[in-house]
Amino acid sequence: MKRIVLFSLPSLRMFAWGTLLCMMVACNAVRVAGDTDKAGCLIIFYQPETGKAPLLEAARDYGSEVLYQYQNFNCVAVTVPGNKTVAKAIRYYKKVRGVLEVTEDKAQQLHRIP
Repeated sequence: MKRIVLFSLPSLRMFAWGTLLCMMVACNAVRVAGDTDKAGCLIIFYQPETGKAPLLEAARDYGSEVLYQYQNFNCVAVTVPGNKTVAKAIRYYKKVRGVLEVTEDKAQQLHRIP
């Protein structure tokens, strides 16, 4: 008897990265404050059931500035405070209730600019 596998781990990873890429270029976002060109920005995905309130409270307590609250995705973009490292900030936010994934914001060049 054959087992049918709908999704494999590599395909889920590709879906997650594709979703992240789409999210980073999405135009439908609420600008809150700051400048997204700063080094040390994080994109944080949260569970829709939990909502973003615990995450926003944790960001305020940690000293991060909320850059974006995305409308099309369950995520926010925050800065890393100057006295913290990116690695420490990622570890901190991964422990917040309802957080699914924390990744450093990056710009990806899709094609060569003439």
